[in-house]
Amino acid sequence: MIKLKKISNKEFIEFNRVLSLLLISKISLIDALSLINEQTQNINFKEIIRRVITDVKSGNSLSKSFSKYPEVFSKIYIANLRVAEETGYMAEVLTDFTDYQEKFENLKRKITQAARYPIFVLLIALLVIFFMLFYLIPTFESLFISMRTNIPPLTQFLLDISNYLVNNSIIVLLLFISVVFLTSFTIKNESFKRSVLDRLILTIPLISKLYTMNILARFSLSMSILLKSKVNLLDSLKISKNITNNSIFKSEISIFIKKLIKGESFASNVHGSKFFDLTFTKLLAAGEESAELGNVFTLISDYYSKEFDHKLDSVTSFIEPILILFVGAIVAVILVAMYLPMFEIINYLGV
Repeated sequence: MIKLKKISNKEFIEFNRVLSLLLISKISLIDALSLINEQTQNINFKEIIRRVITDVKSGNSLSKSFSKYPEVFSKIYIANLRVAEETGYMAEVLTDFTDYQEKFENLKRKITQAARYPIFVLLIALLVIFFMLFYLIPTFESLFISMRTNIPPLTQFLLDISNYLVNNSIIVLLLFISVVFLTSFTIKNESFKRSVLDRLILTIPLISKLYTMNILARFSLSMSILLKSKVNLLDSLKISKNITNNSIFKSEISIFIKKLIKGESFASNVHGSKFFDLTFTKLLAAGEESAELGNVFTLISDYYSKEFDHKLDSVTSFIEPILILFVGAIVAVILVAMYLPMFEIINYLGV
């Protein structure tokens, strides 16, 4: 039995890109999969493709064969394949899906890249502060004691902190590890995530707007690819609600699905939502009236992608100087606190 592992997004996109090109070149599905399998370096993925080839040869559809490996092939991907098999436009659908996947990954990557710089700066700041508290300040303390100088309150406060950390370094280390472990455990706890984290992120200034824009862009992109592939609205919503782990978003979509089943329109139910704003509502209403929801969701996705990029640039430009000033201020306070007694020493020595 295969020990299933997550296939990288790069590998998955490359697989679909090559498969669509081979099918466009009028190569049969079996031959196309066999050629890809020969070139695949990932042993796990290679074995999956080999088994899929065997399934297809025995008469199973490609979508049914792929659906046996949900860790690799998502629901939205399988839904697109089923439509492609029914319409006979396999190569075209795979090409569209690959474009969708690249756009989707690009939206997720931008969030990661935006968070990378602030986290890096804060980590460097913590390392500098700990270096000063553990090594620099104790060196100054021995000098102050030997010179019997008066120590200002700010300097004494930092000396007390430094002494505590040095004398209780094991306790501090264990406390730090415990906090990291508890934080990690708490974040992964589904009930806590649903009740606290998912709501908290929607209240943080600047971040909440970025977060909702990113979700709307990804959700709309997913809806557009499904609806254009002739997947019905209800199934498209059921699949697209899983583009995020946010329980509030999933709950809202589940409510919309129930109301749609009762015969209500989608646009009439998004008012008051924590995610869907007035722009989304108006565009959605226009899509329902014109029966062009697939194209409208494409427009919505493009709109929120651009808005997300613009907002992300603004937030990054705002946060970067604040972080630098914050770190600089902390380091400056420590240095000033250490050098204040030096003036006493200079006066004492008569320099």
